Amino acid sequence: MEKKINYSEIENKCKSALIEAGKISIRLKKNLKVNYKSRNQPVTNADLEINTFLKNFLKKISPNYGWLSEESLDDKSRYECENFWCLDPIDGTRSYIYGKLEYTISLALINGQVPILGFIYNPNTEEFFFSKKNSGSFCNEKKINVNKKRKLNECLIAVSSSEKKKLESLNFFSDKKILKMGSIAYKIALVAKGKIDIALSFTKKNDWDLAASDLLINEAGGEIKSITGEKINYNTSNLKINSVVAGNLEITSELINNLKKSNESK
Repeated sequence: MEKKINYSEIENKCKSALIEAGKISIRLKKNLKVNYKSRNQPVTNADLEINTFLKNFLKKISPNYGWLSEESLDDKSRYECENFWCLDPIDGTRSYIYGKLEYTISLALINGQVPILGFIYNPNTEEFFFSKKNSGSFCNEKKINVNKKRKLNECLIAVSSSEKKKLESLNFFSDKKILKMGSIAYKIALVAKGKIDIALSFTKKNDWDLAASDLLINEAGGEIKSITGEKINYNTSNLKINSVVAGNLEITSELINNLKKSNESK
């Protein structure tokens, strides 16, 4: 049975810390330094500074919690502790580098394999998304819910720029509205808010990309799965998630069925 946890003090402290982290991202835009972890994986001085700031802060207020971040070596404390923090210091690093407004700071608290707190902050729009397991989802303290659309051909679908052509190659998407946007966490947060109908990615993700937004959309009445319909699992040995689709339950189901049919016909 899942242990009932009261995190009201931690919630408030985390909200303040993420706003401070957002200020770091704004400040460092004027002195941006970019390196590459691999050919297609940029990392900036803002990623690293935010990572250090939040790690130190969270270790101070919750010393018994484990740690996982895109910009830290996996110390395996996620296996040793009942709860662990899961952070993406900047989700949408390319968007950040190119001066776009849709990057976010994404933080989740995971109990075993289950996200129980989720924070997503966009420093540019000042949208602060927050969710708590079994307690709903909020944007700037206003309760949010996914929309109720039931027809796929009426939906606005958000994908990254690199995936737009793949989406357009599927015949059942040809006449749909497609929105190019970075930060998978922000895309899913906007689905939870009802501003976008579907967030979709064909490429592999990691726990830090999705854990906070997973809780957010589920608490907002939607769902998130792989494009083949499987539940997304966290705290696995390789931290890999093959793909993602997020929306309300009816639309997600229809989209997954269409994608399966498309693959079967190849």
